[in-house]
Amino acid sequence: MKNNTIIIIVCFLIGIGMVSQLHSSEKISQKKISKHNVPDSTDMKYHAQALAALKDSSFVFNTHQIIFNNGISTSVSSVTNFISLNKNQVVVQIAFDTPYIGYNGLGGITVEGHISTVKMRTDKKGFTRYEFYANGTGISARVELTLHPTNNSATAIISPNFNSKQLNLSGSISPLNKAYIYKGTTL
Repeated sequence: MKNNTIIIIVCFLIGIGMVSQLHSSEKISQKKISKHNVPDSTDMKYHAQALAALKDSSFVFNTHQIIFNNGISTSVSSVTNFISLNKNQVVVQIAFDTPYIGYNGLGGITVEGHISTVKMRTDKKGFTRYEFYANGTGISARVELTLHPTNNSATAIISPNFNSKQLNLSGSISPLNKAYIYKGTTL
């Protein structure tokens, strides 16, 4: 009787060991699959649209987050915070959700200008960088956009020519005709 009990316990432990080994190998194969995860086709469609819009110089970069020089960041509305480019015309608008109306009537500032010296390049990892200079009333800056290789998310750096207070933005790029923005009063 004792031998049967010992055999049953040993078989039970072996069975538990086999099940746990099966689960761990299953987890490893799932990690390998997720590591080499192929981007969603919808994301790739948005990426292709954003890339075509950059090449055409007709796009909107909707800002979701603003990061200041001191590292503090704030989430903002992408409808009222954007960089819009239509061929050689640029509009940069920043609007904070405050009780103050600001220069543009939305709690921030809206500036317009012309662009020059456009450079576009894609690195080995697939990140596309789009750089230009913006000059106009209230703006004289270098703007660099970086498009993510698998979707339309991007970052932007606005570096003013007359001071070192650059502005880092996080958001997404979409074609000008598919973007939803609300433009305030310009300077």
